[in-house]
Amino acid sequence: MMPMLKLARNIILVFIAGFLVLFFFRLGYGYWVTPNGEPVGTYSGGGFLSQGWKDFAGSVKNYASKRRRVKGGISSMATAPGVGDQKYEKVASVALKTRSFEDDEVRVRSLISKENALIQFEQREGLKGHRLLRLAIGVDPDRFDPFVSAIQTYGELSALTINKSDKTNEYRELKAKRVSLEKTRSALSDLKSREGKISDMIALEKQILDLERQIQALGVNLGDFDSENEFVTVKMLMREVGERALRSVSLLRRSFKAFTWAVEYYAYILFSLACAMIVGFIIVHLGRLGVRLAASLEAGTKP
Repeated sequence: MMPMLKLARNIILVFIAGFLVLFFFRLGYGYWVTPNGEPVGTYSGGGFLSQGWKDFAGSVKNYASKRRRVKGGISSMATAPGVGDQKYEKVASVALKTRSFEDDEVRVRSLISKENALIQFEQREGLKGHRLLRLAIGVDPDRFDPFVSAIQTYGELSALTINKSDKTNEYRELKAKRVSLEKTRSALSDLKSREGKISDMIALEKQILDLERQIQALGVNLGDFDSENEFVTVKMLMREVGERALRSVSLLRRSFKAFTWAVEYYAYILFSLACAMIVGFIIVHLGRLGVRLAASLEAGTKP
C-alpha cells in the first residue's frame, strides 16, 4: 500500500512542478515584454487610405515633356511640332507618420527650398498631438526621384504610390481645337464687313465673343503644358502620432494572467500526452496481437 501512495505522491509532485515551470515562465515573459506596463489602447497608423490621402489637391495639374527618339533622329517641338515629344503627368502620393511633427515639417520645407520646388496646395488641421499636414508640391521632373526618396525619410513611411499618365493626345487635341476655333473666328470676322440686318450683326458679334472666350480658355489649358513651367507633382500627407500611454500592471494582475495561461496550456499538454499514451498503448497492443497471430499461423502450418 505504501509504495502505491509514494508513486501517487511522486506523480502529483511532477504535475505540480510542470505547472509551476509554465507559470513562472509566463510571469517572466510578461515582465520581459512589458517591463514598464501595458499600453492603454493601440494606435494604428491606418486611416490614410480611408481618408482619401492621395485624392486631395485635385485642382493641381502639372505636366512635363519627354523627348522621344523617332526615325531620323530626335525630334522636338521646334523642328516638328507634336511629333516625338511626350507630354505626361506624374504624381507621387506619400503618407508619413511622425512623432516629431514640427521638426519633420521644417525638414520637408527645407527640402522644398533646396530643390527649388513649389508648394501649390497646403492644408493643415488638428490640435497638437494629432496634427495633419497636406502639401501638393510641384517638382522639377529631373529631380522627381531624388525628391521622393528624400521625403520618405522624414517620418515613418505608411504608404506610397507613383502614377504616370500620358497626356500627349490631350495636348494635341487642345492645340487642334484652338486652331479650328481661330479659323472660325476669322471667318466670322470677315462677315462683319458685309452689310446685313442689325439683329444679324448682333448675333454675329455674340458668336465671335463666345469663340473668344473658348479660345482664351484653351489658351489657359495649353499654358499648363508650357515647357517653361514644367513640373511633376508630389502629394505629401504627414500625420502626427503621440507616444502611447502606459498603464502600470500589479504583481497580482501579472500573476493572474500567468496562472490562467498556465492552466490553459498545461491542460493542452496533459491532453496531448494522454492522447499520445493511448495511441502508444493501441500500437503496442496491436503489435502484440500481430506477433501472436503470426506465431499461431506459423504453428498451424507445421506438419
